[in-house]
Amino acid sequence: MKLNWNPSKYKTKAAAAKALYKALCKECKSYGSDPAYEVWIKSPEESAEHGYVGKAWHVCWESGPYMWGVNVFANADWGHCETYWGFDLAFYD
Repeated sequence: MKLNWNPSKYKTKAAAAKALYKALCKECKSYGSDPAYEVWIKSPEESAEHGYVGKAWHVCWESGPYMWGVNVFANADWGHCETYWGFDLAFYD
């Protein structure tokens, strides 16, 4: 899977997470799936309400390629992101 997403291009976690979300939606469509049902993004507040530990942006594509999140780990000036389950990424300082 090759995403059109360059994490170093963004200045904030929010911008990086939103750009990844858009890239995943596009990739999801290329698989013939509907990203409205398959891909989601949660703000730090929504993530906390959902039960994630800590406040972080979360982007998820649960039905995507196996362990896609492991291969998309990123570092940039805004912080870093790491996988939570293998099919999502959490964006931290």
